[in-house]
Amino acid sequence: MSDLINPHDRFFKETFSRIEVARDLLANYLPPEVTAVLNLDTLEAQSDSFVDADLQEQFADLLYKVELKDGRPAYVYVLLEHKSYPDPETPFQVLRYEMRIWENDWRNGEELRPIIPLVLYHGRERWRAATDFGGLFTGDKVLRPYWPQARYELLDLSGYSDAEVRGAAHLQISLLVMRYIFDPALRDHLEDIFALFHDLSESRTTLEYLRTVLYYISQAAAHLQPKEMVKVVKGMLAEEGSEIMQTVADYWIEQGIEQGIEQGIEQGIEQGIEQGLAQGLQETVLDILYVRFDTLPPELEDAIVAISDVDQLRYLRRQTVLVEDLDEFIALLPRN
Repeated sequence: MSDLINPHDRFFKETFSRIEVARDLLANYLPPEVTAVLNLDTLEAQSDSFVDADLQEQFADLLYKVELKDGRPAYVYVLLEHKSYPDPETPFQVLRYEMRIWENDWRNGEELRPIIPLVLYHGRERWRAATDFGGLFTGDKVLRPYWPQARYELLDLSGYSDAEVRGAAHLQISLLVMRYIFDPALRDHLEDIFALFHDLSESRTTLEYLRTVLYYISQAAAHLQPKEMVKVVKGMLAEEGSEIMQTVADYWIEQGIEQGIEQGIEQGIEQGIEQGLAQGLQETVLDILYVRFDTLPPELEDAIVAISDVDQLRYLRRQTVLVEDLDEFIALLPRN
């Protein structure tokens, strides 16, 4: 999914392409009478997208095949509305995409199957658009049989408090991040959101998802300053030896390198690859310090160059973006 440019699209698809997360979403947010007829153990993500190219800044979608309890096939279609306000044309878009799914099956000689649409909305304004296609029509009651209802289910995250967000930790993290991504209040919820990672095992899958979350926040939360994120990360690093917390720190160092501390650092990293890891780490530490503090005492440069222990240099590299001033950094240097 590296070709996904829109950060909302990328986060949505990387998250809900994980079948266990999608299954959790449907089990918790579809009506109970609907989930009662679905065999969610058979849920299978499809690769197709039905959103128009010119609407991909507004919508993202995922289609799942699922069997009903009686063995017949069905679809669940999840559409992410990622504008910061509701679009009154959403019922029309949902019906268009359903028609494309049915047309595709019809052309392939497959039987038509029911589609259960779920619109996931995470804008700041409460959802006010109609939740069925029939809601777009006005007219005499006698005419109602002549326009389709085409109902969709709605998950409007703007109406949920943190305590009302249900599901396992992975799903809660995803929905809470999406819930606050347009809201400056995100900064007040970061610690609680990241604390949910403690409920997940420190597996490769968890660490990969942590990076997905961090990338999304860094790309989509325009109101969040890097220094605010660093403050939260610094507090989380109090748990020594946690691989998850280490991934948070390393990610934000990498982001700093890519987004404003890049001058001279890439050269340092390349030289590290060519000339040895220790030397590369030394140069990276110095480059970051120069970018942050402009000038360095010569004795500080000498002290860093004199360090050959790779683990110590990695530790110092992390601290270069976490310390508030040079004195705090100097206090971390090993004493001879």
